[in-house]
Amino acid sequence: MNWKKAIGFGVLLWLIMFAFVSAFLSFYALLWMKIVTAVVAGIISLVLAGYAKPTSVGQALGYGLCWVIVGVILDFLVTMRFNALFYTDMFLWLGYLLAFLAPLFRIRKTASPAQPSM
Repeated sequence: MNWKKAIGFGVLLWLIMFAFVSAFLSFYALLWMKIVTAVVAGIISLVLAGYAKPTSVGQALGYGLCWVIVGVILDFLVTMRFNALFYTDMFLWLGYLLAFLAPLFRIRKTASPAQPSM
């Protein structure tokens, strides 16, 4: 696993989601907006996983876990200052779950050397 990609894409994911939620903050109390936000987190994670190019299930889960850890840490350091009940929102955890699972859908098989025929 490429740690620069794992941490860098985790920070990028968090920044994009922070900007997205900030832009639509007046609508965030609505149920449909919470669902949209979780889905957007999953879609962005899917796109970033395409750039990360995991080659195995373990590597994909490693990227996903790293992105969730980065998000939780940054949310604790930044977002909790604005909303003390931030971690009680189940849709936040749905977004984290989708970000964790998204790299599984971008696993790329590496080309194996040609086997000699007999």
